[in-house]
Amino acid sequence: MPSLVVTVRRRALAAALALAAVLALAVAPLPVSAHVNDVSADPQASSDGTVVVETAYVADDAWLAVYADDNGSRGDLLGVRRLDGAGFRTDHPVTIDEDIWQNWPEGEARTVHVALHNDEGSGGFDREEDGVLTSFGSEAADQLVLERGAPAYVGAGAFRPQSVDGPTVTVRSARLPTDGHLVARNVTEDDGTRTPAEPVGAAALDAGAHGSITIDLNERDYEGLGDRARIAFTVYRDDGDGEFGPADEPVRIDGRTVTTFALFNLTDDSAGGGEGSDGDDAQVTTATDEDDGLVTTTTGEDDRLVTTATDEDDGQSGGTDGTTDGAGDGGEDGPTGTDGQPGFGLLVAAAALVVGVTAHARRRRT
Repeated sequence: MPSLVVTVRRRALAAALALAAVLALAVAPLPVSAHVNDVSADPQASSDGTVVVETAYVADDAWLAVYADDNGSRGDLLGVRRLDGAGFRTDHPVTIDEDIWQNWPEGEARTVHVALHNDEGSGGFDREEDGVLTSFGSEAADQLVLERGAPAYVGAGAFRPQSVDGPTVTVRSARLPTDGHLVARNVTEDDGTRTPAEPVGAAALDAGAHGSITIDLNERDYEGLGDRARIAFTVYRDDGDGEFGPADEPVRIDGRTVTTFALFNLTDDSAGGGEGSDGDDAQVTTATDEDDGLVTTTTGEDDRLVTTATDEDDGQSGGTDGTTDGAGDGGEDGPTGTDGQPGFGLLVAAAALVVGVTAHARRRRT
């Protein structure tokens, strides 16, 4: 009888701990540990064989690999890069093998895959030994269309929504093949399909790389967005008049517009939760092109919007959102992915925690 009482008490304690954890998650922002292995990338053009991954999260040392497409599956390895340590990463470049890139015709677009792999510590990347990481049964992988040509890219995805308190948003980075515009577009949703729709703001940019780009939104459109909004950002070519208008065409890679997506919290206070922030002092690393290295930043309390565009940050980013990019510009199917929000959300994280607590209780009983 005493052993039965102990068992019941342990089960009750485990259930209580699980419930308390779920309730805590329900009222607090997701911590770093709640995120899971995740990677996302978007259609892009590259002049030097660099594929830029918009967002990636790993819990330990890992490998980031790029593959050719083989009838919808991962084919030959094109390039690989080691990720040292756990954390969030944005704008992370992976270089395609030089011999492969030299034989890639100018102007040709191909589907490529990106995947996160375990690092089993054998001293180098082994595709078979270092298996693809998974999260709740799904592989940490994505695919995109890559063209050899003048660089075209845009990235705004982060690890939590950007908070804004007025009709202005900031995009982390963009590259334009010609003089043009970075255009913010509303997003419509129908049966889980997200489609970039009408423009709600634009910023004129010269050809080349740009960072921390400010886009002023139309006042009326801003007021109609609600408390949380998903916005698409698309690279457009200018028709020669220097002003964004109906004659300007979006940049397309194999029929897909160069577009990414981001979430925004529309509040009266923009402190905290800004672009590129996870709001909980998570490590975020952003790549630069000066030495192909990383600049590591730790987010703090004063994470406000940057409102001046510069040419100093030559990094890139992407982000995908499971969309069809067809409305308003005649585009074809767009990218699919995670909208820069790694993990499967609050309920999944809570469920995983319950499973962990229950398993711990069972181990103690045995």
